[in-house]
Amino acid sequence: MLHDIKNIFHLIIIFQCLFFSFFLLTQKNEKRLSNIILVTFLLSKAITEIGGVFAHFEELRNFIISHAPHLFYIDFPFCYVYVPVLFLYVLSITKRDFHFKKVYLLHFTPFLLFGVLTMLRFHINSADTLREILRDDSLLIFFEWLGFDLLEFTQFFIYAVASLIVLKKYRMEIKNVYSTIEHINLAWLNFVLFGFIGWKSLRFLALVLWLTIGDSDIGIFLYITAEVVFLIFVSLMLLKGVKQPAIFAGNKENQSRGKYEKTSLADAVKEDYKNKLLLYMETQKPYLDPTLCLNNLAEKLAIPTHHLSQVLNICLNQNFFDFINSYRIKESRRLLSEQDPRKKTIIEILYQTGFNSKSVFNVAFKKYTGMTPSQFRKLQNS
Repeated sequence: MLHDIKNIFHLIIIFQCLFFSFFLLTQKNEKRLSNIILVTFLLSKAITEIGGVFAHFEELRNFIISHAPHLFYIDFPFCYVYVPVLFLYVLSITKRDFHFKKVYLLHFTPFLLFGVLTMLRFHINSADTLREILRDDSLLIFFEWLGFDLLEFTQFFIYAVASLIVLKKYRMEIKNVYSTIEHINLAWLNFVLFGFIGWKSLRFLALVLWLTIGDSDIGIFLYITAEVVFLIFVSLMLLKGVKQPAIFAGNKENQSRGKYEKTSLADAVKEDYKNKLLLYMETQKPYLDPTLCLNNLAEKLAIPTHHLSQVLNICLNQNFFDFINSYRIKESRRLLSEQDPRKKTIIEILYQTGFNSKSVFNVAFKKYTGMTPSQFRKLQNS
């Protein structure tokens, strides 16, 4: 019964990975390299799932042992490849100028080492010898299997944390360039990564409990729970791709502010630029444009983009995102305080002041005022 349940999960995941891979390969956009990397992740994960089918589908296992024993353990090295590939995917969609470098091949060292190991310990043998190994399940002793499992878990969590750090850095960088970030902050990918961490954590907990108390029932429950979690987050990626294919198209604008091109502005010039910026914000109200970005504003002010970024960060101690939103909130407070009997709704105000989302507006408003827009309006009317 347990083997049947495991097979169902393996087969569903394999189907999802193959279907999603086909979908990604048919998308044409400037982030095609990113899609190819994601396809590599999906296919490598599918291969590991195929190994699970070989292990738990008894009739298929016996057939392959009899006719093609060399197919066994081909999946083993791929346990160490899909996580580095996912990390490279995160890099590829957070960096506009991403291209594959030779140094990235070092990420696949464990994959190559374990590939050589399985070849030397298993695949170079004759078919009859392989059948004996498979029937006795004697490829590796217990402590070897345990050691390889622990290495896989260690690798996974290292790369997962590294991926989250890259995403955090990316979100900080885009706030130096954009005034509206909800469509480019890759929150969906952050959510998926935490889902994968949850999946692997459950698998790790199941292993620990099995080693310490040997409770197979708890282990089975955690295994099934972990597979359900994995299915949910692969499904999330698939649904996001089908409903919003633009999320796999990348961001066309430059996401990096650079290091001010190694220039240092004189204090008088910085002060002049700052005054010019503040005057323009008060008189022209460019912040009302929801698509406003650093490049647009710099062009309107006739100030080099990297100099404008320097003024914001050094003179005003703000990134571009917070600087623009402070003006938007100031304007929204003014509109919410109006006593006009035909006063606008909160939804109308948020769009009028340059926001695109009610949730983003509420978070920003509470950040600057300590209360929600509704609470602020009630206070003004009391």
